[in-house]
Amino acid sequence: MVNTISFEHPVPDHAPDLYQSFGDVDSIDGWEALPRAVQQYEADGFLVVRNAIPAELRDAALEELMQMARGVDANCSNVTFEGSFQSILEESGTPVAEMDEHLRQQSLESVDPAIRAAHVRKFMGFTRTHEQLKAVANYRPLRDAVELLAGEPPKLFQSMALIKPPGGREKPWHQDHAYFDLPLETRVCGVWIALGTVTEENGAMFMLRGGHRGGPIVHFRRRDWQICDTDMEGARPIALPMDAGDLVIFDAKIPHGTPTNRTQDQRWALQYHYVGVSAQKIPEEQRLAVFGPEGKDVSC
Repeated sequence: MVNTISFEHPVPDHAPDLYQSFGDVDSIDGWEALPRAVQQYEADGFLVVRNAIPAELRDAALEELMQMARGVDANCSNVTFEGSFQSILEESGTPVAEMDEHLRQQSLESVDPAIRAAHVRKFMGFTRTHEQLKAVANYRPLRDAVELLAGEPPKLFQSMALIKPPGGREKPWHQDHAYFDLPLETRVCGVWIALGTVTEENGAMFMLRGGHRGGPIVHFRRRDWQICDTDMEGARPIALPMDAGDLVIFDAKIPHGTPTNRTQDQRWALQYHYVGVSAQKIPEEQRLAVFGPEGKDVSC
């Protein structure tokens, strides 16, 4: 059922000072304290909730993702691999750029499952086909929290599993709203869920506390569709280390990013995006008039 198999482009490593943490994380333990933390969410642009997802749900989700990573057909809309995986597929002699989807699928079948799993970076579009992952997205305390923060009943409009393998590349600083064809006033809630231990070394989320209040920032196509590195100079972000079952809910306008995985372990996380049921899409060109596409006549 995989509609697209794609590969990250090899990119230069990021400067170490892009991901330095300043200060400690303020968090709540469980969902009961959420109503008292709404003001904190509005001020900071994010809220870390410890012990948010029950062990049985998170463990089932992690096991499902591991099976998806080892299989040939992950039964989702998109699978993205690290760029380094291209050289493995090209041992057949055909450049990946010249492979159609059928040939890519055949090439994947020829690779050892453990090697294949070690290079998966992202799955997308899986809640209709994987009940374990749908169950996390529909976990009632989570959806109730999103409804409280969004101001109306939510609908899920994006599902991703973010698997940063050993050496997995950075996701540069960005605002999620820059990717979404939604009006700027739309309250979009991202939810990033740790399925294992998350540290600064293996690719923890970094947030620029309060950065959502500055509005949209022009994005550039550099290592990714991203905020310019120079725009982050002098910023004082904060790292969000987590244990399995912890999560962060965040405003789609808050600048955030994750550094390269410097460990030998995979970092497993789920990410869902929700909007209120009344949200309506806008044309892509309207979004790009605000966020890009190439810096709006300025340099980076």
